[in-house]
Amino acid sequence: MNAGRNRSLLLLTLMLMTLQRAKAQDPQFSQFYAAPQYVNPALTGNTHQDRIGLNYRLQWPGVQPGYETYMAAYDHRFSTVNAGIGGMVLRDKAGTNGLTFTTIGLNYSYEARINYKRAVRGGLRLGYTMRGTDPSGYLFADQVIRDNAAQSVEANLVERVSYLDMAAGFMYYSEQFYVGTSFNHINRPNQSLVLGGEARLQVRTTVHAGYSFATDGRSFSKADTRMTLAAHYKAQGKWDQFDMGFYLSHHQLMGGLWYRGLPVVKAYQQGYGNDESVILMAGLELDQQFRVIYSYDITISKLTMRSGGAHEISLQYEWPRKAKNRKHRTVPCPKF
Repeated sequence: MNAGRNRSLLLLTLMLMTLQRAKAQDPQFSQFYAAPQYVNPALTGNTHQDRIGLNYRLQWPGVQPGYETYMAAYDHRFSTVNAGIGGMVLRDKAGTNGLTFTTIGLNYSYEARINYKRAVRGGLRLGYTMRGTDPSGYLFADQVIRDNAAQSVEANLVERVSYLDMAAGFMYYSEQFYVGTSFNHINRPNQSLVLGGEARLQVRTTVHAGYSFATDGRSFSKADTRMTLAAHYKAQGKWDQFDMGFYLSHHQLMGGLWYRGLPVVKAYQQGYGNDESVILMAGLELDQQFRVIYSYDITISKLTMRSGGAHEISLQYEWPRKAKNRKHRTVPCPKF
C-alpha cells in the first residue's frame, strides 16, 4: 500500500470519526447585521413593511475549493398587530467532497411596546434541514483490498439525513440602543451521517448589542451622518467567537471596520493567540431603498493570508418607502 493510499485511509478514518462524534459549528456571516432572520428570529419583520435579502460568503478561497454559504430571505411586518413573519433558505458547502446542508426556515416575531420609544420582541423559527455528503471522492479500505474497486461496499455511511430544527430569540431596544439573544438548535437534532451513530447539534447561543449616535452635531433623528457601534458573541459547544466594530453612514454611503477574535479571554493552546480576522466593509444605498454592501476578511491568525481571507456580499431591497411621520417605529439595529 503506497503513501497516497495510507493518507486516504487516514483521512477516511478521521472523516468517519468526525461525522459520528464531532459537534459541527454553524456557518457565519461577517455582515451579521445583514442576515437578521439568521441571527435572531426576533428580528423578523423589523422593517417598515417588506424586505428581500440575499447573502453570499466565500471563505478561504486559497484552500480550494473554499467554503461557500448562500442565503435568501423574505419577511413582512404587520404593523397593525406588531407582528412579523418571514422565511429563509440557507445553504452551506464545505470542502472538496460536498459536505453540504440546506435549511428552510419559517420565522415569526411579536413586538410588545413598553412606551413610545422602547419595546421588546420575541421570535421563533421552525426549520427543516437536509444534510449530506458525496462519498464518490473517498477511498475506502475495502476498495483497496479489492484491487481498487470502483465502488465501496461500506454500509455504515449515510449520504443524506434530514431533521427538524428549532430556534428562539428575544430583543430589547430603544431609539438608539438594542440588545438581544438567540438560541438555535434548541431541540438538539441528530445530524450524524453514520448509520446508527449520534451527533447531536450543540445549541448555538448568540448575544448581540449595539448603539447608534449622530456625529454631525445634529439630533439623532435628523442626523445625516451616524455611527453605529456593535458587538456579536457566538458560542456553540466548546467553540466561541466575538465580533466587534463600527460602521459610519453618511447619506447613501456607509463603511466600517470590524475585528473578530478573543485574544485576552481565551487561547486554544500555548503561544497561539485567539485572533482571526480584521474585516473591512463598504456599502451603498440607492434612492429606491436598494442596498448593497461588500466586505473582506483579512486573516490575521496563523492560517495567514494564504487562506485567501473571505469575501462577502449582501443585497437588500425594502418597500414601500418609509413615511416621514411613522406611527410605528422599527428596531433600530444594524441593518441595511
